[in-house]
Amino acid sequence: MTQSKSIRIFTFGWSPEFVIRPLMEEGVSKGDVVVLIASKPETEYARKRVEEAYKQVGTFLQMAGITTLHYREVDINRDILSICRDIIKIVKEFNSANILKFYLTGGMRILVIATVIVARLLHQVGKHVEVKISREDRPISYSIPVKLLDLDVNNITEAQLEVLRYLKAQGEAKFEDLAIGRSEVTVRKHLTKLRENGLVSYIVKGRRQVYKLTPLGEMIIEIIG
Repeated sequence: MTQSKSIRIFTFGWSPEFVIRPLMEEGVSKGDVVVLIASKPETEYARKRVEEAYKQVGTFLQMAGITTLHYREVDINRDILSICRDIIKIVKEFNSANILKFYLTGGMRILVIATVIVARLLHQVGKHVEVKISREDRPISYSIPVKLLDLDVNNITEAQLEVLRYLKAQGEAKFEDLAIGRSEVTVRKHLTKLRENGLVSYIVKGRRQVYKLTPLGEMIIEIIG
């Protein structure tokens, strides 16, 4: 079992730059492990392209002083659950990693979707998970909030929704305003839960807490209404 600080898992296709670029931007340490997960090539041409891309990634990592590079293939000509199980088996090879960083940077769309599903499940069982995706047309990457993957809107109570609707209507509100006509203890519990779910945030103005919706909170209230 590989000992590592973090495991960086890339969905991999024919473009080595989608692996090299994030590693250059973020930097790597000698304890890190890089894993490339590709769909099993179905033609000799596809096999050759993947092998060429893999060699380029390997050359870059050697120049960076990182030699721990792994390549794994997944047969995508099966149902989605079988694909997810294969990805989970790959991740478990490196179970001692403290951080699991998933980069949705290449490969077949079904492989990317299956990797997102696996990342969400791993987060739910307590793993430290980060998920990033890169644009194909320019060097821009996006972090996908794990809270977004983990949030179950069915667990948002009607009382919590009232708080979200009030904040949407007002833009921001002091705790005292939110607690009018309600138990302060109960309102604090609602706000604590909403903050844990990444739906509200607050700042301190003077001695007062001022709350507002986060972008995720705004999105959720737009969906639910």
